[in-house]
Amino acid sequence: MLAASNGGKLCLREENPNKSGVPVGFGLQTTMGILLRLKSLEKIVNATSVKICGKRFAIYGDDDYLRGVGEEFEPNTVSMFALLSDKESCVLDVGANIGLTALAFSQICRCGQIVAFEPVPRTFQYLRQNVSESGVQNVKIFNFALGSSEGSALMQGHPSNFACSFIADNYTIPADDHFAQRVPVKRLDDIFSDLSLDRVDFMKVDVEGFELEVFAGGRETLNIYKPIVFLEMNHWCLNIYRRISIPEFRERLAQIFPNIYAIDGLDYLDYVDQRNVHYINYHHVLKFRFMNLVAGFDREDILSRLSRLRTTQTFRPPMSAANADLACRR
Repeated sequence: MLAASNGGKLCLREENPNKSGVPVGFGLQTTMGILLRLKSLEKIVNATSVKICGKRFAIYGDDDYLRGVGEEFEPNTVSMFALLSDKESCVLDVGANIGLTALAFSQICRCGQIVAFEPVPRTFQYLRQNVSESGVQNVKIFNFALGSSEGSALMQGHPSNFACSFIADNYTIPADDHFAQRVPVKRLDDIFSDLSLDRVDFMKVDVEGFELEVFAGGRETLNIYKPIVFLEMNHWCLNIYRRISIPEFRERLAQIFPNIYAIDGLDYLDYVDQRNVHYINYHHVLKFRFMNLVAGFDREDILSRLSRLRTTQTFRPPMSAANADLACRR
């Protein structure tokens, strides 16, 4: 999920080695133990009531993650989504986790379409269950990662918080309390025609340092539809998992998007403007500020939306189903 929100998730801590884990790929005996624990986990997991956009949902997910979410899911992040998208928007939720952002988009973009991607099989089970039991009708889900080339990639993480799972080519955690599992990867440009969308207006990308790979596989789609993109910038994930420095990340991102803004609470700075770069980089790396970016192609549209950031801090609760259906027809 998104850095500096989501219950404060930064995915930096070393997990407690005594916790019950579900590692995959570290030997036959360990794998057999995983399967037994997964079976037991399926039987004991209970739903947690979480308010999303003013509406309560029964949410299934990892214990640590749901404890961090609390009673209401990231109202400030939801408000940001509401500023950057519209009720008719077609949205790609890349790194959907258990579906909280997808459920938020389903209400914010109540007349639009939401397509959510989540590659981790266990997390995808939660996503499917949460979307199915929510009753929303405008969310489609897919169980694969988006990347720069078709194939597979090694996902790693801790089973108590699948939201921090990551893809790394040359970094492994050889610990019995972590899992490692290969997942399918597809290019956005290759599969876009399968999504039943006629455009993309907004993208949320939260993939623990894998963002540039997602964009590399979707350059044609990005250039055609020119969506607004909300993405995480996390120097820990970029450096450790992808071996990419913050200056390199910014430079490569600027080759894709002509406009990039670094978000810090209710403030934002132009990340393309060289006068702001050192300030943003310094406070990001040392203070964990500016953890999210807004990128895109239409500068005036982005600035018009961001200018309302200080005056819009909460999302207005959704209208009734009947009124929402009427509004979508107008």
